[in-house]
Amino acid sequence: MVLGYSALLASVAGFVNAVALLVLAFPVGNLTGVTTQLGMNTANPWLYEGHVLTAILFGFLTGTAAAGAILARTQVQTGRRHATVLVAEAVLLLLAAAGVEDVSVKAVIAASGIEQTVVQALLAAAALGLQNGLTSSFHGMAIRTTHFTGTVTDLGLMLGRSRSHGIDRWKAAVLVATLVLFLTGGVAGVLAGARLGGYALIVPAAICAAVAGVSVLHRRTPPTTTAPDPVPATAQDR
Repeated sequence: MVLGYSALLASVAGFVNAVALLVLAFPVGNLTGVTTQLGMNTANPWLYEGHVLTAILFGFLTGTAAAGAILARTQVQTGRRHATVLVAEAVLLLLAAAGVEDVSVKAVIAASGIEQTVVQALLAAAALGLQNGLTSSFHGMAIRTTHFTGTVTDLGLMLGRSRSHGIDRWKAAVLVATLVLFLTGGVAGVLAGARLGGYALIVPAAICAAVAGVSVLHRRTPPTTTAPDPVPATAQDR
Protein backbone atom coordinates (compact mmCIF):
# COMPACT_ATOMS: atom_id res chain seq x y z
CA MET A 1 0.00 0.00 0.00
CA VAL A 2 2.72 2.50 1.00
CA LEU A 3 4.73 1.75 -2.15
CA GLY A 4 1.88 2.47 -4.57
CA TYR A 5 0.56 5.35 -2.47
CA SER A 6 3.87 7.24 -2.30
CA ALA A 7 4.86 6.49 -5.91
CA LEU A 8 1.54 7.78 -7.26
CA LEU A 9 1.76 10.96 -5.20
CA ALA A 10 5.35 11.47 -6.36
CA SER A 11 4.08 11.46 -9.94
CA VAL A 12 1.52 14.12 -8.91
CA ALA A 13 4.30 16.28 -7.46
CA GLY A 14 6.45 15.90 -10.57
CA PHE A 15 3.48 16.84 -12.75
CA VAL A 16 2.60 19.92 -10.69
CA ASN A 17 6.19 21.09 -10.50
CA ALA A 18 6.61 20.78 -14.28
CA VAL A 19 3.43 22.74 -14.98
CA ALA A 20 4.48 25.40 -12.46
CA LEU A 21 7.82 25.78 -14.22
CA LEU A 22 6.02 26.21 -17.55
CA VAL A 23 3.40 28.64 -16.28
CA LEU A 24 5.16 30.48 -13.43
CA ALA A 25 8.80 29.87 -14.38
CA PHE A 26 9.41 28.76 -10.76
CA PRO A 27 9.36 25.32 -9.09
CA VAL A 28 6.85 25.02 -6.25
CA GLY A 29 8.07 21.80 -4.68
CA ASN A 30 11.84 22.34 -4.52
CA LEU A 31 12.32 24.67 -1.56
CA THR A 32 16.11 24.40 -1.71
CA GLY A 33 16.18 26.12 -5.09
CA VAL A 34 13.51 28.62 -4.09
CA THR A 35 15.34 29.57 -0.88
CA THR A 36 18.61 29.93 -2.79
CA GLN A 37 16.95 32.20 -5.35
CA LEU A 38 15.35 34.21 -2.54
CA GLY A 39 18.77 34.76 -0.97
CA MET A 40 20.25 35.77 -4.32
CA ASN A 41 17.35 38.15 -4.88
CA THR A 42 18.02 39.77 -1.50
CA ALA A 43 21.55 40.58 -2.63
CA ASN A 44 20.44 41.65 -6.12
CA PRO A 45 16.70 42.46 -6.37
CA TRP A 46 16.86 42.48 -10.18
CA LEU A 47 17.64 38.77 -10.42
CA TYR A 48 14.32 37.18 -9.39
CA GLU A 49 10.79 38.10 -8.34
CA GLY A 50 11.22 37.97 -4.59
CA HIS A 51 7.53 38.30 -3.78
CA VAL A 52 6.71 35.19 -5.84
CA LEU A 53 9.51 33.22 -4.15
CA THR A 54 8.25 34.33 -0.74
CA ALA A 55 4.73 33.21 -1.67
CA ILE A 56 6.03 29.76 -2.64
CA LEU A 57 7.98 29.40 0.60
CA PHE A 58 5.07 30.60 2.74
CA GLY A 59 2.53 28.47 0.84
CA PHE A 60 4.56 25.27 1.18
CA LEU A 61 5.13 25.91 4.89
CA THR A 62 1.44 26.60 5.46
CA GLY A 63 0.42 23.45 3.62
CA THR A 64 2.83 21.31 5.61
CA ALA A 65 1.64 22.83 8.88
CA ALA A 66 -1.97 22.14 7.94
CA ALA A 67 -1.16 18.50 7.15
CA GLY A 68 0.63 18.17 10.48
CA ALA A 69 -2.36 19.57 12.35
CA ILE A 70 -4.83 17.27 10.58
CA LEU A 71 -2.71 14.12 10.99
CA ALA A 72 -1.32 14.81 14.47
CA ARG A 73 -3.62 12.33 16.21
CA THR A 74 -3.36 9.39 13.82
CA GLN A 75 -0.74 6.67 13.47
CA VAL A 76 -2.28 4.89 10.49
CA GLN A 77 -1.40 5.47 6.82
CA THR A 78 -4.91 5.64 5.37
CA GLY A 79 -8.26 6.90 6.52
CA ARG A 80 -10.47 9.97 6.69
CA ARG A 81 -7.78 12.34 7.92
CA HIS A 82 -5.49 11.38 5.04
CA ALA A 83 -8.39 11.74 2.63
CA THR A 84 -9.07 15.22 4.03
CA VAL A 85 -5.50 16.27 3.25
CA LEU A 86 -5.72 14.88 -0.27
CA VAL A 87 -9.08 16.53 -0.97
CA ALA A 88 -7.66 19.85 0.27
CA GLU A 89 -4.72 19.38 -2.10
CA ALA A 90 -7.10 18.69 -4.99
CA VAL A 91 -9.11 21.84 -4.21
CA LEU A 92 -5.96 23.99 -4.08
CA LEU A 93 -4.80 22.61 -7.42
CA LEU A 94 -8.20 23.33 -8.99
CA LEU A 95 -8.07 26.88 -7.63
CA ALA A 96 -4.55 27.28 -9.01
CA ALA A 97 -5.73 26.06 -12.42
CA ALA A 98 -8.66 28.48 -12.36
CA GLY A 99 -6.37 31.31 -11.28
CA VAL A 100 -4.20 30.70 -14.32
CA GLU A 101 -6.87 30.22 -16.98
CA ASP A 102 -10.39 31.26 -15.88
CA VAL A 103 -11.21 34.84 -16.87
CA SER A 104 -13.65 35.51 -14.02
CA VAL A 105 -11.25 34.17 -11.37
CA LYS A 106 -8.41 36.22 -12.85
CA ALA A 107 -10.64 39.30 -12.65
CA VAL A 108 -11.36 38.67 -8.96
CA ILE A 109 -7.63 38.30 -8.24
CA ALA A 110 -6.86 41.49 -10.16
CA ALA A 111 -9.58 43.36 -8.25
CA SER A 112 -8.03 42.28 -4.94
CA GLY A 113 -4.83 44.12 -5.81
CA ILE A 114 -2.68 40.99 -5.44
CA GLU A 115 -0.50 39.95 -8.34
CA GLN A 116 -1.96 36.93 -10.13
CA THR A 117 1.34 35.02 -10.20
CA VAL A 118 1.68 35.33 -6.42
CA VAL A 119 -1.75 33.75 -5.88
CA GLN A 120 -1.03 30.93 -8.33
CA ALA A 121 2.34 30.19 -6.72
CA LEU A 122 0.87 30.29 -3.21
CA LEU A 123 -1.92 27.84 -4.08
CA ALA A 124 0.29 25.35 -5.94
CA ALA A 125 2.99 25.42 -3.25
CA ALA A 126 0.43 24.95 -0.47
CA ALA A 127 -0.96 21.92 -2.33
CA LEU A 128 2.47 20.27 -2.49
CA GLY A 129 3.16 21.26 1.11
CA LEU A 130 0.02 19.36 2.15
CA GLN A 131 1.16 16.32 0.16
CA ASN A 132 4.70 16.29 1.49
CA GLY A 133 3.41 16.71 5.03
CA LEU A 134 1.12 13.72 4.45
CA THR A 135 3.77 11.32 3.19
CA SER A 136 6.33 12.57 5.71
CA SER A 137 3.88 11.55 8.46
CA PHE A 138 3.77 7.88 7.44
CA HIS A 139 4.30 5.82 10.56
CA GLY A 140 7.61 3.95 10.44
CA MET A 141 9.05 5.62 7.33
CA ALA A 142 8.89 9.28 6.33
CA ILE A 143 8.70 9.56 2.54
CA ARG A 144 9.37 12.79 0.65
CA THR A 145 7.40 12.99 -2.58
CA THR A 146 8.00 16.58 -3.69
CA HIS A 147 11.81 16.82 -3.58
CA PHE A 148 14.54 14.21 -3.79
CA THR A 149 17.77 15.38 -2.20
CA GLY A 150 17.01 13.22 0.83
CA THR A 151 15.83 10.31 -1.31
CA VAL A 152 18.99 10.22 -3.40
CA THR A 153 21.07 10.60 -0.22
CA ASP A 154 19.30 7.63 1.37
CA LEU A 155 19.83 5.54 -1.75
CA GLY A 156 23.51 6.46 -1.89
CA LEU A 157 24.04 5.59 1.77
CA MET A 158 22.19 2.32 1.30
CA LEU A 159 24.42 1.37 -1.63
CA GLY A 160 27.57 2.43 0.22
CA ARG A 161 26.66 0.37 3.29
CA SER A 162 25.35 -2.63 1.37
CA ARG A 163 28.52 -4.71 1.72
CA SER A 164 28.40 -4.40 5.49
CA HIS A 165 24.69 -4.13 6.22
CA GLY A 166 22.95 -5.44 3.12
CA ILE A 167 20.06 -3.62 1.44
CA ASP A 168 16.58 -3.17 2.81
CA ARG A 169 14.80 -4.17 -0.40
CA TRP A 170 11.42 -2.80 0.60
CA LYS A 171 12.80 0.61 1.53
CA ALA A 172 14.95 0.69 -1.61
CA ALA A 173 11.89 -0.16 -3.73
CA VAL A 174 9.91 2.71 -2.18
CA LEU A 175 12.73 5.20 -2.74
CA VAL A 176 13.38 4.12 -6.33
CA ALA A 177 9.66 4.05 -7.18
CA THR A 178 9.08 7.57 -5.88
CA LEU A 179 12.10 8.88 -7.79
CA VAL A 180 11.12 7.20 -11.07
CA LEU A 181 7.45 8.24 -10.78
CA PHE A 182 8.42 11.83 -10.00
CA LEU A 183 10.44 11.90 -13.23
CA THR A 184 7.54 10.31 -15.10
CA GLY A 185 5.14 12.88 -13.66
CA GLY A 186 7.48 15.66 -14.79
CA VAL A 187 7.43 14.35 -18.36
CA ALA A 188 3.63 14.09 -18.31
CA GLY A 189 3.37 17.58 -16.81
CA VAL A 190 5.45 19.14 -19.58
CA LEU A 191 3.40 17.44 -22.29
CA ALA A 192 0.05 18.28 -20.70
CA GLY A 193 1.08 21.81 -19.74
CA ALA A 194 2.20 22.58 -23.28
CA ARG A 195 -1.25 21.58 -24.59
CA LEU A 196 -3.57 22.63 -21.76
CA GLY A 197 -1.70 25.39 -19.94
CA GLY A 198 -2.81 25.88 -16.35
CA TYR A 199 -5.81 23.59 -16.87
CA ALA A 200 -3.32 20.70 -16.82
CA LEU A 201 -3.43 20.97 -13.02
CA ILE A 202 -6.89 19.41 -13.15
CA VAL A 203 -5.20 16.07 -13.87
CA PRO A 204 -3.22 15.83 -10.58
CA ALA A 205 -6.24 17.24 -8.73
CA ALA A 206 -8.34 14.33 -10.04
CA ILE A 207 -5.64 11.85 -9.03
CA CYS A 208 -5.55 13.26 -5.49
CA ALA A 209 -9.34 13.00 -5.22
CA ALA A 210 -9.23 9.39 -6.44
CA VAL A 211 -6.48 8.47 -3.97
CA ALA A 212 -8.53 10.09 -1.20
CA GLY A 213 -11.47 7.87 -2.08
CA VAL A 214 -9.30 4.75 -2.14
CA SER A 215 -7.78 5.75 1.21
CA VAL A 216 -11.20 5.89 2.87
CA LEU A 217 -12.38 2.63 1.28
CA HIS A 218 -9.15 0.84 2.23
CA ARG A 219 -9.58 1.91 5.83
CA ARG A 220 -13.20 0.75 5.93
CA THR A 221 -12.54 -2.65 4.36
CA PRO A 222 -12.50 -5.22 7.18
CA PRO A 223 -9.66 -7.75 7.20
CA THR A 224 -10.56 -11.15 5.83
CA THR A 225 -10.74 -13.85 8.48
CA THR A 226 -10.85 -17.59 8.20
CA ALA A 227 -14.15 -19.07 9.30
CA PRO A 228 -13.78 -21.27 12.39
CA ASP A 229 -14.15 -25.00 11.99
CA PRO A 230 -17.64 -26.22 12.88
CA VAL A 231 -17.94 -27.51 16.41
CA PRO A 232 -18.93 -31.18 16.47
CA ALA A 233 -22.34 -31.81 17.92
CA THR A 234 -22.42 -33.28 21.40
CA ALA A 235 -24.78 -35.97 22.57
CA GLN A 236 -26.93 -33.33 24.24
CA ASP A 237 -27.17 -31.36 20.97
CA ARG A 238 -28.33 -34.46 19.19
